[in-house]
This record gives sequence, structure tokens and C-alpha cells, in this order.
Amino acid sequence: MALCMMGATAAMAQRNNGQQGGRPDNSQRIERMVKELALDDAKAKEFRAVMESMQPTAGNGERPSREEMQKKREEVDKKVKAILSEEQYKKYQQLNQQRGGGRKDK
Repeated sequence: MALCMMGATAAMAQRNNGQQGGRPDNSQRIERMVKELALDDAKAKEFRAVMESMQPTAGNGERPSREEMQKKREEVDKKVKAILSEEQYKKYQQLNQQRGGGRKDK
């Protein structure tokens, strides 16, 4: 029985490519966006840095408040807009909406 459980766990890990819940991790999402936005090396480097800055840095296990995250999203959006062309920025917004990002708090 233990052997079956180990086999099932290994199969699930392979199917998810090591991703929790089958969802890509943040770095994979960023790389996908870099490709879909067709960024050159310089813009890609800037874009990655800005997007990675969105990650929570608190090591105490606390999640940032909704207001803090909204402020962070707005800062990131301004920086991304400065990096991308108008066309790329529109595509970025579409990708963000598809992914559930860019939520509007009511």
C-alpha cells in the first residue's frame, strides 16, 4: 500500500512538473509574459525585476493587507507601463486580466 501511495505521489508530481496544484510558479508566469510580449533582452531584464518585486518579502508568514497589495500593484503597473510600448502594455493588461490579476477592489 505504501508503494502505491509513493507511486501516485510521484506521478502527480511529474504531471504537474513540480508545480503546486498544477499552476505555474511566478517565475514561469513572468517568462511566459516575456515571450508573449516579445520583449528584447533589455526590456525583459527590467520587466523581470519589476515583476519579481511584487513578491511578498515578509519572512514572518504574515500576508500583506489588501491596501498594501493594491498600492504595490499600482506601483508595479506604473513601472511596467514605463518599460513597455503602448501595444505591449495593452497586451500585458489582457494577459493580466486572463490570469485574474489586475483585480479591482470595490
